[in-house]
Amino acid sequence: MTTIQAKETSETIAAALSPGDDVMVHASLGRLGRFEPGVETIIDALFAAVGPQGTILMMTDTRSFATTGRFDIDQPSETGLLTEIFRKRSGVARSVVPMVSFAAQGARAGQYLQPYHSHLDATAPLTRLLENRGKVLLFGVGYEKCTLYHLSEERHATPGNFYKTFEGALVTGERVLAPISQRYFVRRDTSMKKDPHIAGQMLEERGQAMKFSLGDGTIRVFSACDFDNCCMDALAKDRHAFIYSSVPRLT
Repeated sequence: MTTIQAKETSETIAAALSPGDDVMVHASLGRLGRFEPGVETIIDALFAAVGPQGTILMMTDTRSFATTGRFDIDQPSETGLLTEIFRKRSGVARSVVPMVSFAAQGARAGQYLQPYHSHLDATAPLTRLLENRGKVLLFGVGYEKCTLYHLSEERHATPGNFYKTFEGALVTGERVLAPISQRYFVRRDTSMKKDPHIAGQMLEERGQAMKFSLGDGTIRVFSACDFDNCCMDALAKDRHAFIYSSVPRLT
């Protein structure tokens, strides 16, 4: 496994982002290598790149709520190591939203931490990212992890999905604070896999994604609006475009 030094991490992220950017980050660190002196170097580099006028945003999923019916704002993120370290960082806040919460810090963090019941809501983080002309950073992962495609699925009312409300309790430790519920546009068959890589291919064919090598893998950065347009175009041609197929992915 390649060891990635802090300087290389900082220089790569600085080349990918600009001061004032709002950036949603998806990451799989194991695909890139071992970061020295630690994972915090990635977060430090992100904030250095966007500066005080930018905002860093990460998903901190707790999909276990669908089974447990309990959400604690302090419970660990189920979206990977980077998101959990980010969530626990001083100054980072997390939305009080079960299943698909977000953590954010920066100039517009408050806009991404409001309650929502659909990714199309005016208060929803993905919708805010489009309004703010934000970016998406895929850190060692492919387009299949870019959850922004859920917006286009809701707009197109894709077959196989429906709105479902999940109910439970907001808790702190063992103490119940209040009832809490959340509505999502979910797949009817949970065994059905989805993959928006076709939209990613369109994005690259249009020259709208930047790619950088880092360690053993690749990071990509692109405009959220550009990716959303590709998703909408893909579904306009085929409402089943995101159903998983054996077509090779971009990695």
